[in-house]
Amino acid sequence: MTFNVKSKLLTSLAACVLLAACSDEVVNPPTELEEVDSKFEIDVRWSESVGEGADEKFNDLTPAVWDNYVLTADIKGLVTAFDRESGDIVWEVNLNEPLSGGISANAGLVAVGSKKANVIVLNVADGSEVWRKEVSSEVLAKPAIDGTMIVVRTADGKIFALDSNDGSQEWFYDRVIPNLTIRGTSAPLITNGVVLTGFANGKIAAFNLDTGDLMWEQRVSSPRGSSDISRIVDVDTTPVVFGNVLYGAGYNGYAIAMDLTNGRYLWRQELSTVKDLYVDSLRVYAVTTDGTIVAISRTTGDVAWKQEGLMYRRPTAAAALGDDLIVGDFEGYVHFLDKATGEFVARDHLDSYGFAHKPVVIDDEVILTSRFGFMYVFNKVEDK
Repeated sequence: MTFNVKSKLLTSLAACVLLAACSDEVVNPPTELEEVDSKFEIDVRWSESVGEGADEKFNDLTPAVWDNYVLTADIKGLVTAFDRESGDIVWEVNLNEPLSGGISANAGLVAVGSKKANVIVLNVADGSEVWRKEVSSEVLAKPAIDGTMIVVRTADGKIFALDSNDGSQEWFYDRVIPNLTIRGTSAPLITNGVVLTGFANGKIAAFNLDTGDLMWEQRVSSPRGSSDISRIVDVDTTPVVFGNVLYGAGYNGYAIAMDLTNGRYLWRQELSTVKDLYVDSLRVYAVTTDGTIVAISRTTGDVAWKQEGLMYRRPTAAAALGDDLIVGDFEGYVHFLDKATGEFVARDHLDSYGFAHKPVVIDDEVILTSRFGFMYVFNKVEDK
């Protein structure tokens, strides 16, 4: 976990306190894995290199799927479209710019954000560049693509709404960020003419897509403590909408459910996370900052179960395949958990370098990329 700071003093303080850099002691050793009697195996249909891996560098370059393409981006600017069925490369283009935010695909467009404060939009059919637009600072989260608009969050707390045809600015919103924040931003979500996103001050806000007017904002996390570190309350997770309810979560705060129309709380449950939630008809699933996986009743906010078997193993955000949750970890294991109970039902080791991004599930297939830059496309084989 890395932090944006506004002074060298805070940088040193954060390094000593949060990373235990003042000694060689491992403060929180990763939990040893207990043996799992796997109820099924996985079949890797194909695996390909997507370019330069992230290693320990922060980025939000989770693959995207559009039609029959799997779209990837690497940290040096290589964008590739793979045939989803065969794994063959359909097209690839080098943008010659370090990327950190993306990749998004919708309405025939692919959008990525760069460390050099550019938003770059490509044609999904052939990878040709449609336009490139400079914004105020680096883009750390994937843009949101609507039919006519692309909405982008920047690291300095701003929102840009850009015309999807030519990149011209439709509206702009500025929010002052605290002195010390977690490195990352909430990816914006567009739904029913509303833009939803979280901020480093611990709030989630809703904006009118057409005008940029602030419709409402609600606090997810409140600063507590006397030091800058203890008062970090970033909402870096992407909001999730299920029906007419918005679900979100923040660091040092809560998982919350609120009425989408007015931001009114329906429930909140104390929890700390920087990873996206997964929501189904029954529960909200969160991976906390210490690696605990928590299932919360979607309607009441009560905790249904907790699984602590992956604590300090840096599990990814969760996705779901049928009745199972899927997470990867820092050693390259893929873990399957029963959504109803939280018990492990299967495990496989795919990659020695580990996984950083959440799994992408399309139909009955899972797409997962490693820190070294390999992408695996696999499904379950029910009979061993």
